[in-house]
Amino acid sequence: MNIRQRLYTIPDLALARRLQLMTDSQVDTYVEALNSFIELYPEQEIELKTAMEKRDIESVIRLLTSIREVLLGIYADELAEECWTRLNSFDKERPEKIEAYVLFFLSTLAALSIDIQVAFLTDDDSGVDATLEAAEQENDAVKTILAVDDDTFFLDTFKATLKDMPCRIIGVTSGLNALGALKNLKPDLFALDIDMPGMDGIELANEIRALGHKAPIVFITGNATREYVSKCVAAGAADFIIKPISSQNAVSRIAKLLG
Repeated sequence: MNIRQRLYTIPDLALARRLQLMTDSQVDTYVEALNSFIELYPEQEIELKTAMEKRDIESVIRLLTSIREVLLGIYADELAEECWTRLNSFDKERPEKIEAYVLFFLSTLAALSIDIQVAFLTDDDSGVDATLEAAEQENDAVKTILAVDDDTFFLDTFKATLKDMPCRIIGVTSGLNALGALKNLKPDLFALDIDMPGMDGIELANEIRALGHKAPIVFITGNATREYVSKCVAAGAADFIIKPISSQNAVSRIAKLLG
């Protein structure tokens, strides 16, 4: 799969006709713009959160306007349009409501950054593709998901988010507990938090693969830095769910992998 084909898989980028009309040189320039977005996002996240903590709405508007321009430049048209609509309503909103939108917007940007990075890291021989192709899913209507997170509140939220899907979710709070559960369980999908005490999610993913489990692994994170995403892909990431969790985003990603 070449870079054009991989970029088509990113849902938040409106590339249907644009990529067809680009020369190879223009694609290279576009990829540079995407890389710039990836590099800038962690700093922008910090600046926005700092501005919100200070209730500095003027700085929030300035930062969101700048990010919107970047989104237009990489053809994230719907995200840019939504941002513009919300910016135009800020003068009527309470700070608490603006903060809620900013947190939601940041999680959306983190998901986009990770999706782009996965597209860059994926090739025909990559661990991500191999994981998806080799996944052996049962024909039962109800699928089993093993969710691992040291935060029990998140596990409850995750279960509530997927309550309308035909799947059962088994939640455990540590890597060791997850390995214990796998003695009598063959999940159709793994949802692993990365930052856990003791055995982290990446170490757990390696143990899962060493035991012979081939089901897709979804990592749960709020970190979109290059080093972080690269380690996850190397550990067999099939996809990512961003914290704080978005119900629509999580359901669509899980449904895609469960088939």
